[in-house]
Amino acid sequence: MSGDIMDRTSLDDGTAQAPTDQLRYLTAPLREIARRHLAPGDHLLTAIYVEHDVRAMSHQTFGVTHDTQARLPTRAFLLTLDRVLILEDPTDPAAASADRDYLAASCPLDRIIAYEMRSHLLDCALTLVLATPQGTGEPTRVTVAYNGTVEPVFLAALACIRAVVDGLPLPPYTKADETYARERTAALATWRQALAGLGMTQERAVERYLVAGERIQDCLAVPVIDESTWWERLSRTAHEHPPGVLARTDRQLLLVKETMRIIRGQATYGSDAWLMPLGRLHTARLVSSEHGRALQLRLEHAGMVDVVRLPLPDALHERALALTMQCVQQRDRD
Repeated sequence: MSGDIMDRTSLDDGTAQAPTDQLRYLTAPLREIARRHLAPGDHLLTAIYVEHDVRAMSHQTFGVTHDTQARLPTRAFLLTLDRVLILEDPTDPAAASADRDYLAASCPLDRIIAYEMRSHLLDCALTLVLATPQGTGEPTRVTVAYNGTVEPVFLAALACIRAVVDGLPLPPYTKADETYARERTAALATWRQALAGLGMTQERAVERYLVAGERIQDCLAVPVIDESTWWERLSRTAHEHPPGVLARTDRQLLLVKETMRIIRGQATYGSDAWLMPLGRLHTARLVSSEHGRALQLRLEHAGMVDVVRLPLPDALHERALALTMQCVQQRDRD
């Protein structure tokens, strides 16, 4: 979780009654914290336990890579019909709670602009891009990081969040159970037919961020774009934009990029994704940049603006713009 968007919160005397069958997955300290944060009228959909983790972080200084470690405390991710709660275990030594009992983040679903996801074997994260209550400044980003072993649970939770934000009925699951797996399996044949022109890695990456019943309407593969100068290509500072896929569905504009990260000294391959609800996407246009032109996507909600840019080779300018303008036109029709 990012510290600049956290509210330092002390324990109160609230004793909201939370369903014990959902909270049983949490530790005793987290269950106590959850009960105190859940309001009496909250309808709890799911509770996810995120265990203590140690992350290897790499950064470069003058071409030299330095590795550091970041300790993430035990956390709980709670989803209700109205908000997401992310709570830290106050008994975990890694909890960032020097002057209060614990840290808590509360994210109203009606303030969500878009979603960002990172998917690697040992390094995954879900980021909610939120409009601030004042409707001014930059959007707030609330991130919960987790191990890839629990990624299906978070994808199931994200399916529920998207349903609420899109004004659709909830899916018949709230966690990655048999119903979740069965529905996704039934949808795979249709998805793969629509994604037939992609490589297997890109195809699987796009599928990860879809939900059962979602229809792919168009997709575009974007190759690697090398923005390095000739002298950078002779060193280790080459600057490349990774390959990706831009996909339009009946519910979102999805951008997925293949990425490589160094985790615990080993190179791992995965994806970064931007999930943009159609109702939030307002304009799409080509803009100039230092190394060429890029597709600029402008998302708006509750008076706030967020921008996503995708560098493109010259040959794909018009194709990418046409694909995204269909999203804007579909939103206007709806």
